[in-house]
Amino acid sequence: MTSKVLDLQSDLNSFQRGLIQNAQSWGEKELEPVIAKHWENATFPSNSFSSFVEQCPNLIGYTLPKKYGGRGYDLLTSCHISRTLASIDASFTTSLLVQYGLACESILLCGNEDQKNRFLPSMAKLDYLGCFCLTEPQSGSDASDLRTTAHKVPGGYHISGSKRWIGNALSAEVFVVWARNMSIDGNPVMGFVLQRSHQQKNPAAIATTKIEGKISLRIVQNANVEFRNAFCPDDNVMMDYVGFGPSVGRVLEASRISAAWVPVGICMGAVEKTITYANERDAFGAVLSSNQLIQEKLARMTAMVASMYLLIERVTKDFINEKCSLAAISMAKAYNTRIGREIVAICREILGGNGIVLDYGIASKFCDMESAYTYEGTYDICMLVCGRTLTGISAIKSATAMKNKSKTRQQRSKL
Repeated sequence: MTSKVLDLQSDLNSFQRGLIQNAQSWGEKELEPVIAKHWENATFPSNSFSSFVEQCPNLIGYTLPKKYGGRGYDLLTSCHISRTLASIDASFTTSLLVQYGLACESILLCGNEDQKNRFLPSMAKLDYLGCFCLTEPQSGSDASDLRTTAHKVPGGYHISGSKRWIGNALSAEVFVVWARNMSIDGNPVMGFVLQRSHQQKNPAAIATTKIEGKISLRIVQNANVEFRNAFCPDDNVMMDYVGFGPSVGRVLEASRISAAWVPVGICMGAVEKTITYANERDAFGAVLSSNQLIQEKLARMTAMVASMYLLIERVTKDFINEKCSLAAISMAKAYNTRIGREIVAICREILGGNGIVLDYGIASKFCDMESAYTYEGTYDICMLVCGRTLTGISAIKSATAMKNKSKTRQQRSKL
C-alpha cells in the first residue's frame, strides 16, 4: 500500500523481510478465512496456535532469547512480526502478545534463572498458555490500586483476589499474578507464578469466567479470574524486582511499544482492503476509486499510516539503544491509536453499507481499534504521562491525594 508512494520498509534487511512474508502468508492462508466466523461467535480458532507452531517454526517465541526457547530477535524485528499479524487480525496478535509480551516477558524480566528455564521454553512453543493478571474490577488505569493479596504459608503463599480483562485466562496453565505481599513491610506489589494444574488440593482456587458481550477483539477470550487461596510455591515467587514501579513498570514499558505497533498493522490491513474494494466497486457508472473524494481519502490515510509507522519505529529504535523515555513510548501509543481510529472510520465510510458487515474485513478492524485505543494504557493516560514530562507537573492524581488536598483546603478555611 504505502510502498507505492513511500517504501517504509526500505531499511529492513532480507532476513527481516522474509520473516514478515512468512507471517503474512500464514495469516492470509490460515487465519483470514476464519476471522469472520470466530469474530461473530466470539470464539478463538482452537487450531490456530498449533498451526502457527507447525507452519512458522522461525516465529516461535519470536520475542524471547534463544537460550529460553525463543528465536532471539531484536525488539524491532519482533514488532514487525506483530504488526504484520495484526494486519490480518488484531485478536490473534493480542493473544500472542499476552503470551509472549506480558506473561513470558514478566518471567524474563522479573524472574530468576530457575523460573526462566522451567517456564519459558514450554511457553515459547505454546505448550503452556499463559496470562498476565494485573487489572482488577475496581482498577483499570490506576493499576497501583491493587487489592489482590499474597499471604505467607508453609512452603509458599496463598493468593486471593479478583482480576478482570485477563486475556487467555480461560485456557491458561500459567498465571502471572501481581499481588500485594502482606508478609513484607509496606505490602509491596510482587509477581507470583501460579499453575492451574498445581491446585489439586483446592480445585476452586482459580476460577475463570468468560467476559461476554464485547464489541471489540471478540476473538480474544478475556475473563474474570477469582483466586481463592490459590497456592504459589516459594520457587514461583518472582523476587528480583520488589515493588510496583521496578517490577510491573518494566514489563509494561516494553509491552506498550508492541501495543503501539498493533494499530499500525490494523490500519495497513484496512487501507489495503479499502483500496482493493474501491478499485473493484462500480458506482454511478464508474469505478469507485476514480472519484476525486475517494482518492483524497486514500492518499490522506496513506500519509496517516506513514506517520504512525515512522513515529513508533523511531521510538522502538531509541528504546533498543536505551535512549527512550516512558513519555515518548506513551505519546506514540496514544497518537497511533487516535489516528488509527480515524483511519478505520474512513475505511468503513468508503465501503458504505458493506463496511458494517464482516464479509469485507473492515467491520472487525473498525471495532477492534477501540480496544487498541484503550488497552496497555488508555489514550488519556498515555497523553498525561507525556504531558507530565513536558510540563514537570503530574495531572494524574489519585483519589486519596485529591481527598487530602480537599481536607487541607478545609482546614485552611477554618483558620
